[in-house]
Amino acid sequence: GWTLQQPARFAFGGGNLRLDGACLASSAGGSLCADADWPRNGLQVDGNGLPLSLAAAWLPEQEPGRPWVLDGEVDIDALLRPQGNGWTGHVRVDSAAGGLRGSERARSALFAYRNLQLEAELRPQGIDATLAADLNEQGRIDATVVTGWDAYAPLNGQLDLRIHELTWLELFSPDVVEPEGLLTARLQLGGTRDAPAIGGEARLTGFRTELPALAIRIEDGTVQLDALPDGNARIAGSIRTTPAAGGEGGGVLRVDGSLGWRGQDTPLQLAITGEDVLVVNTPDLHATASPDLQVRYRAGEPLRLTGSVTVPEARIDLEDLDSGVSPSEDVVVLDPVDPEDTGGPAAPLDMDLVLRVGEDVELTGFGLDAGLGGELRIRSRPGREMAASGHLDVRGRYQAYGQDLRVRTGRLSWSNDPIGDPVVNLVAERVIGDVTAGVNVTGRVSSLEAEVWANPASSQSEALAWLTLGRPLSTLTGAERGELNAASAALTAGSGLLASRVGEQIGLDDAGLMQSRALGGSVLGVGKYLSPRLYVSYGVSLLGTGQVLTLKYLLSRGFDIEIESSTIENRGSVNWRTER
Repeated sequence: GWTLQQPARFAFGGGNLRLDGACLASSAGGSLCADADWPRNGLQVDGNGLPLSLAAAWLPEQEPGRPWVLDGEVDIDALLRPQGNGWTGHVRVDSAAGGLRGSERARSALFAYRNLQLEAELRPQGIDATLAADLNEQGRIDATVVTGWDAYAPLNGQLDLRIHELTWLELFSPDVVEPEGLLTARLQLGGTRDAPAIGGEARLTGFRTELPALAIRIEDGTVQLDALPDGNARIAGSIRTTPAAGGEGGGVLRVDGSLGWRGQDTPLQLAITGEDVLVVNTPDLHATASPDLQVRYRAGEPLRLTGSVTVPEARIDLEDLDSGVSPSEDVVVLDPVDPEDTGGPAAPLDMDLVLRVGEDVELTGFGLDAGLGGELRIRSRPGREMAASGHLDVRGRYQAYGQDLRVRTGRLSWSNDPIGDPVVNLVAERVIGDVTAGVNVTGRVSSLEAEVWANPASSQSEALAWLTLGRPLSTLTGAERGELNAASAALTAGSGLLASRVGEQIGLDDAGLMQSRALGGSVLGVGKYLSPRLYVSYGVSLLGTGQVLTLKYLLSRGFDIEIESSTIENRGSVNWRTER
């Protein structure tokens, strides 16, 4: 807060204002004094040792409860007096050193300066202003501006900038770590205050940084911006990506385009091209891409993205991608994140993109060793669901729990359909002597159907026995039937996962593999809580043709009543559960 150091005289009348000896002291340090005889002699302001932290409240928060930290103090000496249609006086701001940090614990500043001086001389005809400061360790900024008071006054000025430390780039993205390089600029101001013109150039060289989330490094980065008198700027740049842990890198990504600021229809136009660019290199995901994209943007309109991206090489480990730890069902989140709160309005996207998947794209994990290939056209319009046309082919084998399935036919197809709901046509099979057993999965992802079969033809139960254990059902003992249940569970684990995800989309609480005491084995079923205490589920046996309806009612203190009614028998039980 601020405290008046001593009583001050104040008078106002007849259009004149007088203020004598008004000095305020800040609780953060420093003082600010003002004397006024307005309008005759103007306003005099003196500030001594004012901490820059006073301005921290005006900066946007990085995230709730985490403000920026401003270091340094400033001194102010200003005199302002009206004269005609302009002003006379002067303004001077000095600061020995200061900077901006991301937190109190941050060891180094994102941006730092020394010997900052801002001076402005006010004349009836206009203003002359200069700015000078040393930036970070070896950087420097010098700027001058000369202009008049009206909107049509000529504008003249120059900016010279040289920065060796680029840590401040971390302000724009939390994924950028320890950026390095040299930024230089020499810009000239022209035109008028109402229609300024910028000329000159800016150049970034030797740029490199690390993107830990993608496990890659950006090397040999260069960006050249040439400002032209017609109000446009040419942009050209390139980067090379390499694995963060070292090793051979990927290709070079190039950007060419223009930026305009005088009301053109497309003020930003970029062409992004590259070949075999390493885009991600984590243990669970490795991929290179060859983009050929066009980006266009105009204020007030959607961001337009067109072109194609070819993925010639990728390695995807499904087990690592799916290894995130989920909270148990009894975890209560007191302050959940609002799923609609994205941290600010995102720019709407108008996209027409062709995705080509090359022959060297592989998926592994959960017993799957397969490749992908194909081509998709992806369309996105503001206010509409993303849709696709085209297909992706799956080829390879599924090996797990003693099963060896070959994917004979595998295709995901879209015909201007929602991107998340393609048509699936999958045939996987295994050969045991003279018998071939397999499974057909067809339909949309939102309503998949699976059918187990065998050749020579047999019942689905018999086919399932051949598929999972490689033996006919009639030859199995009771113990082997239990083994068949386990093998069936292993085989359908992936289907259970898929079913659970589909269940989430249509509002079910459970969908997938379950256990039934009444049927004595595994069932594929669905379940729903009708109230916080009442649960209902329905399942179909994986062996035979049994069906079961289950009702479960939660009493209290871990007790519940469970009733199962099936085509084989009816059961009832009182259960008690506790956690240690």
